[in-house]
Amino acid sequence: MIVWDEKKNIKLKLERNISFETVSDIILNKQYLDILDNPSRADQNLFVIEVNKYIYAVPFIIDKESNIVLKTIFPSRKLNKKYGGKND
Repeated sequence: MIVWDEKKNIKLKLERNISFETVSDIILNKQYLDILDNPSRADQNLFVIEVNKYIYAVPFIIDKESNIVLKTIFPSRKLNKKYGGKND
């Protein structure tokens, strides 16, 4: 199961025009580009996804119940360059 904080989701929709629902669909359909270790936090990994021709990082953890817990979504210039996003 994929879970997230609904308050954070509302904030992401308002501030970044992206949502955890969109990310969840991408993950469930196995359309993510990669899964990486999070260099900033040893306990997290990152889904690398493409939305609207730009590459986003989605930090997540696996909780005790084996849920994927999405933490946030942010556009990444570094990953955009690496994975070939269209809006450089």
